Order: sequence, then structure tokens, then C-alpha cells
Amino acid sequence: MSGKFLSIISIILLIFCMLTLLKRSASLQKHRAFKYLARLHAPCGILLLITGLSHGILAGNAADGNVAAMITGKLAWMLLLLLTILALPKRKIRHTLWQKMHIILAVSVFIFTIVHVGFAAIL
Repeated sequence: MSGKFLSIISIILLIFCMLTLLKRSASLQKHRAFKYLARLHAPCGILLLITGLSHGILAGNAADGNVAAMITGKLAWMLLLLLTILALPKRKIRHTLWQKMHIILAVSVFIFTIVHVGFAAIL
């Protein structure tokens, strides 16, 4: 039960983190609420890393027979870990390069998570 709860929380956090891609929208930049939510991006990313790890620990093992879901989940989590680690030296890397790496990794995590959820639901 707690594994399912953590997976739902993780999905919500992932969607919330991905919403910051919309900050380039001029109409959204005017809203104070969006600016406040954008400040929560980093803490939500760290929470996502923690809940994702907890979900992976509680979800089971390969004996359950869902190896594809386990592999894609581990890949998604490792990419998320890399994304979080690369977010730390943000000020030391040229902003445009850092932003491109961050977006590419974020989209990769999102895609792997969708594949992971698909495998978990089907198998």
C-alpha cells in the first residue's frame, strides 16, 4: 500500500517539476502564484528523488516477474539522481549549457517514468 502511495506522490511531484518548463510563457510569468510555485522547483525535485528511491525499495524485487518495470524505474531514478547532482553546480556552468542539459535530462526522466508506469501497469 505504501509503495502505491509513494508512486502517486512521485508522479505528482514529477508533473509539478515539469510544469516549470512553462515558465517561458509570458502570460504565466505575470502571475504571482506561478512565480511562487517556480521557487518550489528545487525542493520538489529533491522530494521526488527521495520518494522515488523509497518507492523503488518498497515496490518489490525481480521475483515479482516485472523486470522491465524494475529496469526502467531504476534508469529513471538514476537519471533523476544525475539531474539533481548536475543542478548543484548551476552557477559554475554557463547558464545556457546548464539549462539545455537540465531540460534534456528532465525530459528523459519524464519519458522513462512514463515507460516505467506503462510496464508496471501492463505486466
